[in-house]
Amino acid sequence: MDRTVQITQARFAIEDVLFRYAEAIDTGNIETVGTLFAQGGVVMPNGDKVEGYQAVFELYRDIIIFYDDAERPTPYVRGACSPRTRHVVSNVIYEFDNEVTSAEVRSYFSVYQTLGQQNTIIAGGRYVDRFDKDIGGWHISERRIYNENFGDMSGHLHNPEQVNPNADQSAQ
Repeated sequence: MDRTVQITQARFAIEDVLFRYAEAIDTGNIETVGTLFAQGGVVMPNGDKVEGYQAVFELYRDIIIFYDDAERPTPYVRGACSPRTRHVVSNVIYEFDNEVTSAEVRSYFSVYQTLGQQNTIIAGGRYVDRFDKDIGGWHISERRIYNENFGDMSGHLHNPEQVNPNADQSAQ
């Protein structure tokens, strides 16, 4: 197959993973987040690395604050709560290996959260991902999260210092 066709197909498959990640978090479907990392892991901004379905699922379930329809914090239950966020992924750049079986993918993210009828940007930064292709298709092998634009994440995360190691906890 022509390399250009392989790259085009790969880009569509990789974008599908990127956008499913954002949708899964925003809709309160942390099982899907875990599934997206079943063959990979996440390196958090503080350097912690979690790998595989269960570890990623538990991290996201435990760190994110979920809300019911009345905006009351609630324990995570798939489909019954959400973090009231919108993750916007943009500026996607791909660098494929010669065989088009591996890629470094860099992108920007912005996170909006709506609480109390206020829609606020709470975070922004970059994802640096490694994707690999196997017999099952393209999957994310590693995601590094670089949180570079800090807003008030106290309504989004139980422990904001996990994504901002320099956070002043007294201000949270």
